[in-house]
Amino acid sequence: MKILSVVESLDHGGAQSVLVDLVLGLSQHEHRVVHFSSANEIEPNPNFLNEMRLHGIECHDIHWEELSDPVGRKTGLGEFRPDVVFFHWWGNDPLKKWIAHELDSRVNYKPSFVCVLHRHGVPAPYHYDRYVLVSRTQFDQVKHLECRRVAYIPNGVDLNRFRARQRESSRDGLVIGRLSTLRDHKIEVEWPRQLASFEVPNARFVIAGHGELLPHLQNSALSTRIGHRFSFPGYVPRRSVPDVLPQFDVFCYSTSTAVECHPLVLLEALASGTPIVAQARGGITEIVQHRVNGLLARSTAEIGESLHRIQRDSELRARLVAGALKSARTFSLDRQLGRYRDLLVSLEAERSHRSRWRG
Repeated sequence: MKILSVVESLDHGGAQSVLVDLVLGLSQHEHRVVHFSSANEIEPNPNFLNEMRLHGIECHDIHWEELSDPVGRKTGLGEFRPDVVFFHWWGNDPLKKWIAHELDSRVNYKPSFVCVLHRHGVPAPYHYDRYVLVSRTQFDQVKHLECRRVAYIPNGVDLNRFRARQRESSRDGLVIGRLSTLRDHKIEVEWPRQLASFEVPNARFVIAGHGELLPHLQNSALSTRIGHRFSFPGYVPRRSVPDVLPQFDVFCYSTSTAVECHPLVLLEALASGTPIVAQARGGITEIVQHRVNGLLARSTAEIGESLHRIQRDSELRARLVAGALKSARTFSLDRQLGRYRDLLVSLEAERSHRSRWRG
């Protein structure tokens, strides 16, 4: 099959990582990728571009309007006529006119359009053939659609990339870390001050990632009495994530306004054997099992209490490490790819049926 994958920007994010993993993992198919990074004034991730280029995948930065009419699609896609279009959706709908044109067309050829939902809380557009939810918390977003059009496929992680280090009780205290983009919807600018207020004895804090809030977060850390215990390593390339996460004793995750669907970085933390302390919010509750692979908190104060509990209870910490490694297998990339292969098989069957009916 010919598969076109579309995303609004190809920068550093979970939706983009899912796209790349699918394109490279479903290698038995012919792929093309288009994104609208320049039109959105976003710099594409060079690592993603190089990774796809090395595997012979064409990737084009176009304007979304090029997909709206046949002439523009000819310019943007050339001779590539996809059988399936995966749109990694964040709320906008640049494919609406293309889908409407195909519905009005009487020719046999029509791609199957699949909307992969990466945004939480926004009702999905109606006109796609299929929908992929990465979290059960997204079912309200598709309650206006027929159940047969909806598939639940949680994100996956390549377990072969990760190796858990052997953790021992450290005299230097816990290393409490996080890795994410440092933007206003992802992290509170006063988060370092909040961490310091928990007063976890001898703890060290690592806030890895890049974004416009980085200097403000650094200033927030320096304003505390324990500013010397904070480190900000900056942007971590995807290839380096398996080396960074095992350095954490706890992955502590709290967001600002963002409600996460199924954050990949938490799956990567599990794969490295790192227990998670996180908000009981959105799709995080499908990843973090309380007292199995981490601790869920209902408030900021409970996050602090959870960090103290993990520090003083070495048996709990060891149990959470083992639970993290075990539960990571539930979210393997192989399992995710298998479910997408099943989806493609069903789409191909529908295409064949539709072709016979029109014929």
